[in-house]
Amino acid sequence: MKQILLLTVTFIVMVIDGYAQEGFQISGKVANMPDGTIWLFGRTNPNSLDTLGKAELKAGCFELNGKTPSGCLALIVMTDMQTGFQLMLENTKYTLNMDENGKVKIEGGKAQHLFQQFDEINRSIAEKRQATEKAAQSVRSQEQMVSLQNGYNSFVKKAVDKQLDLIRGNGDCFVSAYILAGMMQNTPLEILQELYGKFSEEVKDGYYGKLIAGQITHLEQISVGAIAPNFTVMTPVGDTISLHSIPGKVKLVDFWASWCAPCRKENPNLVKLYEEYHSKGFEVFSVSLDTDKAAWEKAITEDKLPWKQGSELLQVPQVAITYAIKAIPHTILLDEHNRIIAKDIRGKELRKKVAELLK
Repeated sequence: MKQILLLTVTFIVMVIDGYAQEGFQISGKVANMPDGTIWLFGRTNPNSLDTLGKAELKAGCFELNGKTPSGCLALIVMTDMQTGFQLMLENTKYTLNMDENGKVKIEGGKAQHLFQQFDEINRSIAEKRQATEKAAQSVRSQEQMVSLQNGYNSFVKKAVDKQLDLIRGNGDCFVSAYILAGMMQNTPLEILQELYGKFSEEVKDGYYGKLIAGQITHLEQISVGAIAPNFTVMTPVGDTISLHSIPGKVKLVDFWASWCAPCRKENPNLVKLYEEYHSKGFEVFSVSLDTDKAAWEKAITEDKLPWKQGSELLQVPQVAITYAIKAIPHTILLDEHNRIIAKDIRGKELRKKVAELLK
């Protein structure tokens, strides 16, 4: 009889627990806020804002209940319609407390806890940046400035590595995809592939998971071994020229600009290399990210660049998007079939590679 009673109680507890996790519950206490309606909005992607629920705030207390089909970024908007709190919402219980000074503490759920860990790291980076900028004001030498910058860069690298480790260990949480999507423009393909591979199918199928998958596909299309995507730009005289129309056993696509000092500094070395190997099948195609046509043409003349030139003369050129260019100089070395051989190669390394390919 006791065993039957125990099993019955256990079953009831399991049913209650299971029922409680079918939806979310947000219990809140807020100071200095008038009574009225509180709204809960969900953002499953940057382009949508759905109403997930509302509740009445009375004497500083409220309770929001509902159900979300999938984890999402949510926003709780207070009765003044000006105060809002961000929440990583999933079907679990939360508590929200706001004190008299407006300081907020939200507890509950794996997703929210994980997001807070990411947020703490971002705050540490911001604090380090402010401290570095303040210290830079009293720097007296170039050596000190370099040391200060190196220290900041080292700190940021370690902080980002911590975030990547958090993503690695939480592939079943949509927050990992949300955070990685915000970092993916500056994350190498190999790391994106690794982290995406650790995501659960549910996370992969979410908005941010799909966004990362798209970025991986994009980067794979411009990685070593892939056929370089064709593009068309304008020459200085107004004609059009496309990458695939340029013949050559070995082709260097050089992304540069008249205002880019490192690019201009490298041009004399590139001219020498071109003069030495052009007759053997080496071709250069310079693609400028300039917006000022006169400045672009002047730089070509000053640097005595004899090879083919092109530009879109746009603030955000399509070719820069296609090739995911974040900084210049940026180079891509191609074979005669427009297959990418190497990227960001210049100086002695470029000379050695060209000599090897055209021997």
